[in-house]
Amino acid sequence: MKRICILLLALMLSSAMMAKDLVRISYSNRSELEKIFNDPNLTVHYYNNSEVFATATNFDANTMILIDRQAFDGNEVYTLVYCPKTEQQVYLVGKEAMLQTNDYVIFKGSATPYKNDGAVAIFNKEARLPRLSRDFPVVTEVNPTIRVMLDQVNMDSLEATVQHLQDYGQRLWNSDNAFAASDWIAGRMQALGLEVEQQPFYANTWLGSGQAAPNVIGIQRGTLYPDTYVVCGSHFDSFSWDAFGGGLAPGADDNATGVASVLESARILTQYEFEYSIVYCAYGCEEMGLYGSEAYASRCQQEGMDIIGYFNNDMNGYLYGDQIHIDCIYPNSVEPIGTYYMNVGEVYYPELPIRHVNFNEGDSDHTSFNNHGYMGIYPFEDYQNYSPYIHTVNDLIGMSVNSFEMSQQYCQMNIACLAEIANPVGETPQVYCNPVTGFTIEYPIWKDMSWLFLYWDAPEEGSTGELQHFEVYRDNALIATLENDVHNYTDTITEGAQAEYYIMAVYSDGCEAPSETLIGEGQPTGINEMNADKAFVYPNPAESQLNIVANGLQRVSVYNAMGQLVETKEMTDDQFVLSVGNYKSGLYTLQIVTSKGVVTRSVVVK
Repeated sequence: MKRICILLLALMLSSAMMAKDLVRISYSNRSELEKIFNDPNLTVHYYNNSEVFATATNFDANTMILIDRQAFDGNEVYTLVYCPKTEQQVYLVGKEAMLQTNDYVIFKGSATPYKNDGAVAIFNKEARLPRLSRDFPVVTEVNPTIRVMLDQVNMDSLEATVQHLQDYGQRLWNSDNAFAASDWIAGRMQALGLEVEQQPFYANTWLGSGQAAPNVIGIQRGTLYPDTYVVCGSHFDSFSWDAFGGGLAPGADDNATGVASVLESARILTQYEFEYSIVYCAYGCEEMGLYGSEAYASRCQQEGMDIIGYFNNDMNGYLYGDQIHIDCIYPNSVEPIGTYYMNVGEVYYPELPIRHVNFNEGDSDHTSFNNHGYMGIYPFEDYQNYSPYIHTVNDLIGMSVNSFEMSQQYCQMNIACLAEIANPVGETPQVYCNPVTGFTIEYPIWKDMSWLFLYWDAPEEGSTGELQHFEVYRDNALIATLENDVHNYTDTITEGAQAEYYIMAVYSDGCEAPSETLIGEGQPTGINEMNADKAFVYPNPAESQLNIVANGLQRVSVYNAMGQLVETKEMTDDQFVLSVGNYKSGLYTLQIVTSKGVVTRSVVVK
């Protein structure tokens, strides 16, 4: 008996030691976010534009805010409810919050929303950070075939879908009407020839637990790359407080307009063949905390689906003011897809204002994809003046959906983004380009210097265009443009600071390929001597002088772009200042002879 008690005590202690705390960690840039994801002490479950919610084996009060001890112990979900600080005193009557901030409240378990799209469920699943090296096409001109597709978007077709979904009266997440809506959407997709699946999933909401109306997934297979996908989606459930008493939740703008965009996109795009596969999604149970899209995006991650990008469709029918415009919601961690969306808009609809915004009043299904390692974006009607009628009995055509012309424009942008990535077969050649190879950052020998030396090798062959030049980016800002045969750059950095660097290879067909992103540090620790086979030349480009540093430095020979010898300098010190003020502007090659061998460096003289 004593042995059994000791064993039970050991198990209890072991369990206590393994328990993890749910914490919130703030971050300010991509580098800090990557460090959080790579920290072995942490398991990230959800992140937004400035904060990470994770479980920690060891709690650190200096960097973390504690939400709950023994996280997910007997509890499968936490709920983040968007509610401004000024309203929380009233909203929290009778409720116990784990954490309160200026914009939201965290609860253990499910929770009632405050209003509007106000709830995000945080599951005991490990999130994944989207990689930034994913290539999006650079659009420089209108593709005539895609223009024909866009011209087919029909406002009457959009309105017919919205009217049908509105006529259900309400589409609460587990109601018979929601199941009927799922079946109807599946029938529409099947009629278009898509591979259709209705994905069942379970939801544990403040209204109860059980099977939700299933997601509808329709796949249009690509001809060359059937296992690489571009995805668009919308949710079909609706919500209003009146619906619980038998009243209406018509959900015209939220979110019959989004479903209409997805189905209209499918109606048009299925008339064509594409190299890449396109997936059309309609999710259930978004209003209770993004349950439907979480179920699908989580499965995509588990199956290792190769998804280039995700485009969300949620609320696009309420026009505030006189000019149609688009507010794009997405975290800075997926900026490439946001840049791509705006690039498409500038080419196909240059008169359409598009801006990137951060939204702290709600969320939508793009977040599920972002948290499972895929880049997703959410084009939204005016984030400061969206429909005031959503989640009420007045979310109807006429009041809440007052501009099908606006819905048409959003749908056209959805189609353009999908089609440019998926690439129509036989109409335009696929654009592909390779990034640079061997990108590294080196440091000088002296601790009191703050120079950084960036080196890289030429991209591999096989790109569709001719390499034009290289662009050097620091913290996502362009700091230098170099000719295509220059493979190094020198930068300065503040002592003790950090910066993110990457090299963009730019090609003649408009394709751009970024290198991996590396972190440069001012006075990095542990660097006190220079590798014997390295030579440092800075600044580059240069105007009046070049600093040359190498162990065992003996001789430097300078050649111009024609291969002609300009001058040779003998030296006995490990550092030398070469005057280039009388050089003509252009590219030069330095042959640097050291006691360990010979290295070459290319430099630009302005």
